This record gives sequence, C-alpha cells and structure tokens, in this order.
Amino acid sequence: MKIKLEIIVLVCLLALSSAAAETRHRYRVQDVPNVQLQDYTRYVSDPENILEIKDITLLDEKAAELRDSLDLQTSIVVLPHIDNEEYGSARDFANQLFNTWGIGDKETNRGLLILLLTAEGEREIVFETGYGTEETLTDGLCQLIQTKKMLPFLKEGEYGKGLIAGVEEIEKVFKGSSELLLKDPLMSQEVWIVIIWIVGGLIIVLIVEKIRKKRIVASENQYVSAAKYDSLSGIGCVMAILFLPSYLIFMIYKEIAKKSDIPKLNCEKCHAKGTVILRNEPQVVQKAIPGQNGLKHYHFICKACNYEHKELVSYEYEKPQSKSGSSSSSTYRKSGGSTWGGSWGGGSSGGGGSSTKF
Repeated sequence: MKIKLEIIVLVCLLALSSAAAETRHRYRVQDVPNVQLQDYTRYVSDPENILEIKDITLLDEKAAELRDSLDLQTSIVVLPHIDNEEYGSARDFANQLFNTWGIGDKETNRGLLILLLTAEGEREIVFETGYGTEETLTDGLCQLIQTKKMLPFLKEGEYGKGLIAGVEEIEKVFKGSSELLLKDPLMSQEVWIVIIWIVGGLIIVLIVEKIRKKRIVASENQYVSAAKYDSLSGIGCVMAILFLPSYLIFMIYKEIAKKSDIPKLNCEKCHAKGTVILRNEPQVVQKAIPGQNGLKHYHFICKACNYEHKELVSYEYEKPQSKSGSSSSSTYRKSGGSTWGGSWGGGSSGGGGSSTKF
C-alpha cells in the first residue's frame, strides 16, 4: 500500500513538473530575448536552443547581409509555442513583437520578422512585414515562400534548413531573381487602377480641352477669349489636380507636336472655320503694375484669305517670384558605434505578411 502511494505521488509530481515546463514555454512578447540589444551581430532569438549552432550562425550572417546590402532588417524568432490565452493567433503575436522591437528603419520601415513555432500541434511559420517591405514582399509572395521553399524542410523537423531556405529566397525576391516572382500576376490590381486612372484622365482632359476651345470660337469676342485662354486656369486647373500624370502627358504631347494653347478661330471676313491663328507672340503695349492691369497687342491672321486682325487685351499684374538660393545638405547614419549592443531602427508593421501551419 505504501509503495502504491509513493507511485501515485511520483506520478503527480511528474505531471506537475511537466505542466510547469509547459507553462514556462508559453511565451509572451515581453519574454522573448531581443538578441540585437545584446549583440549587434545577432538576429536569431532562440531561447530554447531549438536550432543547431551552425544554422544560427549562418542565419545571422545572412540577416546581416540583408541589412547591409538591401537595407532590410530581419529578425528570426524560434519558440515552442506562445500564450494562446493572451494572443488571438500567431500573427497577432508576431505583429505585437514586431512593433515592440521596432524592426526596420524608422524612415523606410523595411523590416521583416520571421516567427517559427515548433510545439506539436501548434507548428506554424509566420512572416510579419513592415510598411516599407510589404510592397515587395506581398502577402501572396510570403505564402509562396513558406509553402514552396520552407515547408518541405519544416515538416521534417529540419527547422534550420527551412529558415535558411526562406531567408535565401527572400534575398532573391528583393534582388528580383526569385522564380516565385513569375508566379505572381504580371500586374497587380493596384497597377491596373493606376493605368485606368491615367488613361481615363487623359481622355477626360482631351474632352474638356476640346469643349473649351469650341466655346471660345462661339463666344462674342473670340479673339479676346482666345488671347485669355490658359490651359491651367479654371477647369483646366481642376483637371491638372485630379489627373496630374494625364495632364503632364498632354502638355508634353503639345510641346512635341508644337500645338498652340490658343485654339484656331473662324475668320470674320471669309467665314472659313478654324483658319485664324495667332501670328506671333503678343507685344506688351502697356506694362501691368501693382493695382493696374496692362495691355497686350495680339496679331491674328487667316490662313485662307490672309485677313489680319489686331486686338488689345488686358492682362493682370503678376508679382515676380523671388529667387532665393538654397543649399541642400545630406545626412547619413553611421551603423555600429558599439562593439556589442545594437538596436533595431524603430520601424512598424500594419499587419502585412502571412502564416502557414504545418
């Protein structure tokens, strides 16, 4: 009876010990060691020593190369599992850890956190990207890297090889040499939206310009209207704001094609349509001064009958722009500064990335 009691007590102690160990392994964000603060050459946080030393060393080297050559700050965290009661998911944990550490430069936000969970039943690989990283390393591309390059190793428990394969593929993505880039759509939805905006804007600008020129021809004094015509005034200014790229294309086209801003007018003598043009640049007859408009002399001629028409048109005074010299200076940041302790750059993430369970 005494022996049975000792066995029961021993089993209970073992169960309590196992439960305690299980509790210790359930990490919160504040429990994860930030190795970068301890040693600026380290990028892999593996508090449970799940990876082999040689794999950690290689990952540190590759992460340092990404930081130096591509301005991409990469942190790799390997844990058994996380506190599921405090965090809704591994993605939630990764996002909070990313922003707590501030991975990535504060200005460029080119940061990346790779989180690997290895506990049985909770195995998962997570990518959390900074704002400046997600444009290149899209959510879909993160998923492809995980499933195509990492999972074949991770499923076999070869965690070091899986992480190395992932980091190497990420480097290829940023250098534009990854084969996975071909699997992404040639043009994303955002690119199509921009193309439609530019093409649609160009069509609208052309239509608006045509309508404005027709109104000038139909006005009571077509010469004055034509002389005061300005592509960037009134509705033209609105078009320039709403469709700036389209308007720039339109202006470049007019410059190359030598298209005059002033539209062709109808001749008042021979009544030919669209044959009257401005003969030369207007001449200033009376210079505008503050508080008083000036006068410009416009000389029109009909290409059909050579009928000439001269028109005096007022113009407003424009304050001359002052020319002020400005000197520009560039600043640069020195890395290092300490033999051991380093830091991340204060970057942040809005939740971009992907996760895959295996």
